[in-house]
Amino acid sequence: MQPKKIHFVGVGGVAMGTFAVALSEYGHEVTGSDNALYEPMKGVLASAKVTLFEGFKAENLQRVHPDLVVIGNVVRKDNPEAQAWIRSGTKFLSLAEAVRVFLIQDKRSLVCAGTHGKTTTSSWTSFLLQELEMNPSYLIGGVPLDLDRGCKLTDSDLFVCEGDEYDSAFFDKGAKFLHYYPHFLLLLNIEFDHADIYKDLKHVQASFEKLVALLPGDGLCVARYEDAVVMETIAGAICPIQTFGSSPGAMWRLGQRTESENGYEFELIYKNRSVGNFKSPMFGEHNLLNLTAGIVAAVNLGASIEKIRPIVEKFRGARRRQEVLMKDPIVLVDDFAHHPTEVKATLKAVRQRYPQGKLWALFEPRSATARRSVHQDEYAAAFDSADEILVSTPYRQGELKEGEKLSTDVLVDSLVTRGKKAASLTKSQEIVEKVVAGRTGRDIVVVMSNGEFDKIQEKLIKAFS
Repeated sequence: MQPKKIHFVGVGGVAMGTFAVALSEYGHEVTGSDNALYEPMKGVLASAKVTLFEGFKAENLQRVHPDLVVIGNVVRKDNPEAQAWIRSGTKFLSLAEAVRVFLIQDKRSLVCAGTHGKTTTSSWTSFLLQELEMNPSYLIGGVPLDLDRGCKLTDSDLFVCEGDEYDSAFFDKGAKFLHYYPHFLLLLNIEFDHADIYKDLKHVQASFEKLVALLPGDGLCVARYEDAVVMETIAGAICPIQTFGSSPGAMWRLGQRTESENGYEFELIYKNRSVGNFKSPMFGEHNLLNLTAGIVAAVNLGASIEKIRPIVEKFRGARRRQEVLMKDPIVLVDDFAHHPTEVKATLKAVRQRYPQGKLWALFEPRSATARRSVHQDEYAAAFDSADEILVSTPYRQGELKEGEKLSTDVLVDSLVTRGKKAASLTKSQEIVEKVVAGRTGRDIVVVMSNGEFDKIQEKLIKAFS
């Protein structure tokens, strides 16, 4: 493809920024704007020679003259710069459509999809195939710990991507993953999420059914056996299906596993025959299942189990996915969890890894679903593994109607009824001070938010350093 001039509106997001860097390094002339640009993405973009403009302004049209504009899904319909570009007649695409045009093209696309685990699984599968010298292109909606960057373009015919069910842009309301035309699909789980765009679970499932329908006859669907919605969704697939899970009915399943503070040793069983043991530093059974999905994909691409085995132990995961930031004098774990299923799985995994010590859960209801009341009851049970829970004021509550809002007071009351110590606090510094005052020893502190949480992680590190 001939080099182009490409401008990104909303370049500061992880996926947008990572994609912009990759295109710049591939020879395109890239510029970008965002309302506010923060480190580390600001520095990453600048070092990749991406020209940056702070603020969404119609005047940016006078500064750059691109062949194409990519508009991110955080950009709203009333955004002055987006509207100016559209009126100008310049060709514009959503990020998902641009990924198809620039990254997928004629490649075989391997899409990692599901309500939970997409970033970890796409990071793992990309790393695994790279270590196996299959040299895949990839795009990950997070920051992998074991890859140089979250996006890479290669000459391989394989492309690995995180398949997000969220809509693509205000002018492109279909799910992002529908642009990725999967040849291989790793379908991890399906639950109700993104309450700002989906009405209920059936509405979410309908998007996944469209994704499954895109699989060609010579493709492959790797599906979570224990998830009833997943199994119902893949019924229409015309390609082969291989299931994975932890119960006897799965084609690929977890066998015996033991855990220490250093990680897991686990057995993998294929068609009731053990293929041996693997070691992993990852947290939780849910991550062992994510690893299994990637292993299944690699085997079906021709890799041997013996070549895969040592690679499993090397994979550390992605930033903010049960990432240990500090081990002494407290254990500080940073996680992206925001859906109640994720909160429950993260806390259970951390409790299993660190069975001794007081476990604190610090939770910021920030995502479009978390700050709504749709999972009010489910959140109470999600914190059962924690000893003390501190909940912050939900993000941008003023945007929601009174009946739609998550009530942190009701949540705290429910937690207390379940025998937990819990409080709702307005400021992050108050949360930090409460943890410092209530510390009992080598406590375990888990920070959970899909956003910045007022940089509470840095405040905790400073308080305990």
